[in-house]
Amino acid sequence: MTRAELLLYRSRYLLWVTAALLVLGGGVVLSLTLIHREAHARQEVAREADLRGTAVSTLAGDVRALRAQVKSAGATPVAPDPTRAVDNLPARTEVPVPIPGPAGKAGPAGRTGPSGAPGSNGADGQTGASGAPGGTGPTGAPGPAGPAGPAGAPGAQGPPGPAGADGKDGADGADGAAGRDGQTCPDGYTLQAPSYDPDALICRRDGAPDPAPTDSTPLALALALDPQRRQYA
Repeated sequence: MTRAELLLYRSRYLLWVTAALLVLGGGVVLSLTLIHREAHARQEVAREADLRGTAVSTLAGDVRALRAQVKSAGATPVAPDPTRAVDNLPARTEVPVPIPGPAGKAGPAGRTGPSGAPGSNGADGQTGASGAPGGTGPTGAPGPAGPAGPAGAPGAQGPPGPAGADGKDGADGADGAAGRDGQTCPDGYTLQAPSYDPDALICRRDGAPDPAPTDSTPLALALALDPQRRQYA
């Protein structure tokens, strides 16, 4: 064993103590460094929260001032009141802003509370969809015939049917009585042309003499109505 090895062997306990102190010192330094960083971070968060709280408080005051100016001019402000628009606004604008600390240990579980009153019945649900049809069962026996129903309304008239075959000619009828001749005058009278109108035919009694012209005869009336009657005077 050399002298150096012998020296190290004799001072081995001192070396172990020194190493332990170094390890412990390093852990303490590391913990202090982490604590310092956490404290610095919390300070930054608190400073930022204070700045935001101050900004919110300033903006809320400006909105109130603008609302007062608009109301004094007789108009209706468009922006709402900050205390109504933001929930718990005074606590949010408090400076310095309270920063919550780290969560503590969970406490023991509390005792079970009394049972609540039974709730009311819920609303009926929607009707479910119809299920799939089952298999086809055996056909049942036919039921008895029901009573006759009332007569239905008359249907529309159908199209005319085809023409039937021509019928046979009927038998000739019996001869009728002999008719009269073509004279239209009664017995003892014949058609004759009057003397005052040879183009006319009138019924005159057979063998009757011609009437003498008078003022009331048709001839006299014809002469009276003749436009050339002055020639006969």
